[in-house]
Amino acid sequence: MRSYAWGSPTVIPELLGRPATAEPQAELWAGAHPGSPSTVVADGRTLDRYIADDPEAALGASTVQRFGPQLPFLLKILAVQRPLSVQVHPTVEQARQGYAAEDGAGVSLDSPQRSYRDRNHKPEMVVALTEFEALIGFADPLAGAERLEGCAHADLVGAGAVLREPGGLEVLVRRWMTLPDGAADDLVAALTAEAAVRHDDGAFELVARLAREYPGDRGLLLALLMEHVRLRPGEAAFVPAGVPHAYLSGVGVEPQASSDNTLRAGLTAKHVDVAEVLRLLRYEPHGGVRVQPQPLRPGERAYPVPGLEEFLLTEVELSADGVASDGVTVEAPALVLLVEGEASVRAGADEVSVERGRAVFVPAADGSARLRGTGVAFTLVPGSDTAR
Repeated sequence: MRSYAWGSPTVIPELLGRPATAEPQAELWAGAHPGSPSTVVADGRTLDRYIADDPEAALGASTVQRFGPQLPFLLKILAVQRPLSVQVHPTVEQARQGYAAEDGAGVSLDSPQRSYRDRNHKPEMVVALTEFEALIGFADPLAGAERLEGCAHADLVGAGAVLREPGGLEVLVRRWMTLPDGAADDLVAALTAEAAVRHDDGAFELVARLAREYPGDRGLLLALLMEHVRLRPGEAAFVPAGVPHAYLSGVGVEPQASSDNTLRAGLTAKHVDVAEVLRLLRYEPHGGVRVQPQPLRPGERAYPVPGLEEFLLTEVELSADGVASDGVTVEAPALVLLVEGEASVRAGADEVSVERGRAVFVPAADGSARLRGTGVAFTLVPGSDTAR
């Protein structure tokens, strides 16, 4: 588990059947990322060590050839009680460049000033388990222009005019992100005052809510320009590299490439790296991608993202009509995470019980496994090698 200020003190402990404490628990990780690898219960090795000891047995020759001797994906449960930072993730090339630059500057991997924890990209998806609220990508600049032109403060009105120009969104974001601190403070104060009285506009209402959590934060300026997204349980959104986003509330499952690279732009007390954020940002409106689940077999539906190679997520309702009494097949290598009920995973003569909130790794040497029981599980496997 990872404890961050935005997490819930109850959701993840309840999922795991543990008593809650006052400490917020934000993320539950299942995977082999060295920052927080899972443990193989049978022998106590961490999953990254288990894979490194025999990569082809763990991952299969094809996966090793495609991604190297490492698990290409990571699976998380997010419990968002307070808004996360506005953030953006790099491409592979950008991650390699950023990692090398921070290494060259002598920034240690555990430094709070470090943005690049590894050399990988971090495409990610969130599948809502409860009502889930987020900012993902930029909204239509013309809608933002109309909103700003109705403000009382001259600089906000002028920002609306900028948004009407070709390329105006990038011009305005770069201007706002690089304002001297005093000027930024004044502009954020003006926006906060405007938002406090604009009860007829959802974007301003959201800014007012965020301002109560992060008063005076220049990330409020970006939030006004971003697209407000609401997901119902079972709905999903994919966040490509370069797309700004901030998760605001709710519980969700988050599959992603195995990376911990996060560049923050605001709404946080953590390190903000303006230069890197501006290097990575993509400015096209509606940058987030709604992912429509595709039925596979009784009780199973996949969340495919065209062109994504690292992972394919599938939801399995083990008690659904039509599911065989001996469960469903899971092709290895795979992570299996149970979010409701109880289940077991059988490979060959071995069968492992899975409790709610726990995960199982199915190595490639097992070929495939059978997942059976009650409730709901998510499986994560490498994406198709023809995804590109």
